[in-house]
Amino acid sequence: MPRNLRKIAVIAIALMALAGFVSGILGARDVAYLPGEATSATPPETPAVAAPEVTPLTTDPPPPPEPEPEPEPAKPEEAPKPPPESQSPAPTARTPAGQDAVGDLIQGADAATTQPPPY
Repeated sequence: MPRNLRKIAVIAIALMALAGFVSGILGARDVAYLPGEATSATPPETPAVAAPEVTPLTTDPPPPPEPEPEPEPAKPEEAPKPPPESQSPAPTARTPAGQDAVGDLIQGADAATTQPPPY
């Protein structure tokens, strides 16, 4: 960005900031007051609104909803059977150097019990 264009952008931003500050000062009230305090200028008197269909609000909160009864857990008729023992013994940490422990695990796995990899 050329240097002259940067100067113009900086001047424009500074003028907008100064204009915002000045408009904030000019728009402020003459006398400051805290929230909830009466203002110095009294508002004009307005007539009360006639609304016969309006009901007053209650100060009591509504009662909490009744808790739903918990469903009884289903009782199993039979205890789940443990999975069948694999036919090949699982390799141990002390397998001889010439054996393929991972290959034995893969060959011993049943295709029906293995899950496909998540894609």
